[in-house]
Amino acid sequence: MSSKWHVLLFLTLLALAPPTFIRDSHAADGGQAPPQGIGNKVVGFKLGGYFPQSSELENFDVGVHGEVSVERNLSQYFGIGAAIGLFQMNNTTNVLVSQGGTLTSVSTDQTVRSTYLILNATLMIPAGAFVPYVEGGGGYYFTHIKESSSASNSKDDTSFGYHAGAGLNWFFTKDYYIGLGGRYIWTKTNDLNIRLDGVLADVNLGIRF
Repeated sequence: MSSKWHVLLFLTLLALAPPTFIRDSHAADGGQAPPQGIGNKVVGFKLGGYFPQSSELENFDVGVHGEVSVERNLSQYFGIGAAIGLFQMNNTTNVLVSQGGTLTSVSTDQTVRSTYLILNATLMIPAGAFVPYVEGGGGYYFTHIKESSSASNSKDDTSFGYHAGAGLNWFFTKDYYIGLGGRYIWTKTNDLNIRLDGVLADVNLGIRF
């Protein structure tokens, strides 16, 4: 089974975690407030890693990922919002170049950096201080690819992509939470023909008001 399917299986199991199990896992007076006392606006932060899954990026190292989001909860079970984020990965490879009629191996540093702006819908299952969730949405990815050796070469591309994910947040006070989340993204650059499919795995931090 490929790593992609392992991750998708993990996200599915996390999203389907029985509320009774989660409810029994926290202290009696946890951070979850009654519905009338909960703010409906959320500012969130994510920091973690990007794990490329496409064959075009199989030699790249695990990348870094960060995101800032805003969300409005229409109820304690459903919210919509937007996020801006960035992920980046690097690779070093040897490329044959012609120098004076002779082929020479030159070390080349490759960097792929993508900044994105997405819309997101979240389904939540409150269970005391713990809130498991599933999410999905789509948006635009602005990708910059750079190769550096004796000379530098860079290209830019814009593409549309979509995503799905799941996670678990713990409200350690009424309004502040910490958690873990995972998201799979699907997108392909238009001109450069490179798939950026991959897994974003993060620590979640946030506040609602």
